Amino acid sequence: AIGKAFRRDPFDATHSPAFHQIEGLVVGPGITFAHLKGTLEHFCRRVFGRALRLRLRPSYFPFVEPGAEYDISCIFCGGAGCARCKGTGWIELGGTGMVHPAVFEQVGYDPRAVTGFAFGLGIERIAMLKHGIDDIRLFYENDQRFLAQFPA
Repeated sequence: AIGKAFRRDPFDATHSPAFHQIEGLVVGPGITFAHLKGTLEHFCRRVFGRALRLRLRPSYFPFVEPGAEYDISCIFCGGAGCARCKGTGWIELGGTGMVHPAVFEQVGYDPRAVTGFAFGLGIERIAMLKHGIDDIRLFYENDQRFLAQFPA
């Protein structure tokens, strides 16, 4: 699903309080964390290239358990460390996790019969990485010089 997301973030070069997000949800019998990681690796490699690595870091999100932030190895320096990745070799992409059993119960699914995972990813963040854009605010300023770089 693609839609607009809102959160309490400062409006700076890499954050916006309103942005567009891709949300993925997979539900079925026997869905595991390994399926989640494999899906994210496949998606990220298709978008950013096959040489990248993916890592998951524990994090809290209210509708998943366990939850994680997911990062890719820096596509600019190959993970060696540069200004784009702040010297870490990693770029954060989004949040993910296994759907919490209470969520299944609320929608009438038996959490013993089905499991699932969910993830989110900002569309502006993908565009920034793919096109080497340093400031997310450029997407919202309607500057024709900036917009003309991207034919319809």
